[in-house]
Amino acid sequence: MPYTGVVLTFVAIHAAAFLILLAHWVAAVGMFPRATEEFATQYNQRPLRAILYGILIFVAFVVMIAIGSKIPVPGLRNVIVGFMIFIPLLVAFIGSSGLALRIGRNLTGPAEPWRHVLRGGVMLALVFITPLLGSVFLLPIGLVSGLGAFVLARPWKAKVPPLPVTVPAPAAPAAAAPASTAIPSLP
Repeated sequence: MPYTGVVLTFVAIHAAAFLILLAHWVAAVGMFPRATEEFATQYNQRPLRAILYGILIFVAFVVMIAIGSKIPVPGLRNVIVGFMIFIPLLVAFIGSSGLALRIGRNLTGPAEPWRHVLRGGVMLALVFITPLLGSVFLLPIGLVSGLGAFVLARPWKAKVPPLPVTVPAPAAPAAAAPASTAIPSLP
């Protein structure tokens, strides 16, 4: 029965991919809630630009990996190439949490952002782990768009806090009214 073992292997791989994606998205919204909101905004406003930026950045990293793989020192080469693979993948996971947030908002009513990401992430991960169409086409596009959304949102750039509002000092309380004079009573 080698067929059963192969099927169970693929089921385990897909289940692991599902949990890894979902965990990264929920952790991203838990650690960086404002950044995840910005990623979702990028998906709302410029989804195609996010995909194109992501593709350009991915191609740049592939070129850097090709250059880094020619380093003659094996230990240094492995570290550099490993970081050049790990960093964009992590950034893509974090950036695509905005897509999970956007999908979750469209699926449910008002709730906490992590619940939106959890619900949207379940749907998105199920689409991503679908054999062939999902895992060959949609997963790379989703992760590349996450990389692009991350760069477009620029979460590393400090947001300028709003200027403080000057409120005039409260007026001093009015002087106490003079005590009323007693009215003499009649005998």
